[in-house]
Amino acid sequence: MADCELCGVARPTLCPIKVDVPAYRSAFPTGMWMGICEECTNASHKANGLRSKVDGKKCYLCGIKGVDLFSTDIKIPDFSEPYYKDKRRLLCGPCLEAAENAYNIRQKEKAHASHH
Repeated sequence: MADCELCGVARPTLCPIKVDVPAYRSAFPTGMWMGICEECTNASHKANGLRSKVDGKKCYLCGIKGVDLFSTDIKIPDFSEPYYKDKRRLLCGPCLEAAENAYNIRQKEKAHASHH
């Protein structure tokens, strides 16, 4: 079990994304692997299609400041009705692209699995 980087929910499997985190660039010069759940991957795919710019301080995943940020609406499971909370995460373009790549890979995996 691992926690999703966007919603924090523990899942047995996550979709891996490679993010360039400036704070850890000396340790991870080619990028740092993070995991997001399939629901957050789907939400980031929708956000990538909309590309709605918002004001914010830094990207939720990589922490970079001073760049264009895009709104990603996610649902965080909760034990009280309506059993989830709507949250908005701000992602920079490169992190949104990394999530989009994870979404595309997951869709290919699902298509391949349905053929067997």
